[in-house]
Amino acid sequence: MSNKQDVSVIKDHQPISEVKAQLDKFEPVDIDFDESVLSDGDRQALAKLVQAAKLMDEIFLRQVYAQNVDLRDALTAANTPDNAILKAYFDVNFGPFDRLEDDKPFINTGTHKPEGANYYPADMTKTEFEEWVTNHPEDADALRGFFTVIRRDGEKLVAVPYSEAYQEFLEPAAKLLREAAALTENASLKTYLTSRADAFLSNDYYQSDMDWMDLKDHTIEIVIGPYETYEDELFGYKAAFECFITLVDADASQKLKAVGQYLNELEKRLPIPDAHKNFNRGSESP
Repeated sequence: MSNKQDVSVIKDHQPISEVKAQLDKFEPVDIDFDESVLSDGDRQALAKLVQAAKLMDEIFLRQVYAQNVDLRDALTAANTPDNAILKAYFDVNFGPFDRLEDDKPFINTGTHKPEGANYYPADMTKTEFEEWVTNHPEDADALRGFFTVIRRDGEKLVAVPYSEAYQEFLEPAAKLLREAAALTENASLKTYLTSRADAFLSNDYYQSDMDWMDLKDHTIEIVIGPYETYEDELFGYKAAFECFITLVDADASQKLKAVGQYLNELEKRLPIPDAHKNFNRGSESP
């Protein structure tokens, strides 16, 4: 393996001492769990879900910055102590921009993180997008949608569904979710994992979101897919892929049941117009 950086990809970087000081602000923590609370089927399903979670990381890496994969490859190939530090901090930030320092670049210090991350063409302005939407109202919903990326097609701006843009990761992720669904004994988790697998391929997440709300008597708690839109600082339209896998705290969940039976009553009392109240959130609302 080469010990030289790919200078065509990595032009420069902050002093290693500064990068290490930032990296040292983070403390690796091993999060353990009690396997005895899991059935054999759930234990096997959990392993499948962890594999699927790693695919979400690969998608998010590409959503953050167009050059991320090339940068990661170059950092991995350059097997030196300095590059190990750069690679470690790159992994923490999912890119070369320091999230603790308002996205200041610590690799290729003359660059900047696009406001729209890699959801839009890097050279696309807000005005260009808004003018295109105004002139092509039939495409507005897709262009502004949570689950599309915007790309250029000649003179056009086109919306590419996540199911197409990230197909190489979503297809194996869907397969893993279906395999996990077949392994778990919990009916509601089985339903959610199956419908979320379908969503990865159809780009329609509504039903699987409803199925997540109806999870019941499950031990594995998982959130997987595109959710938060904070990474899109241009418009806040585009959802980032992520995954959280936890185990349900049975004692605490039992206490919450006292609140759960009053969900509709709480909804009635929200200080918002009735038109915005939703009494069909799902019967369990985990």
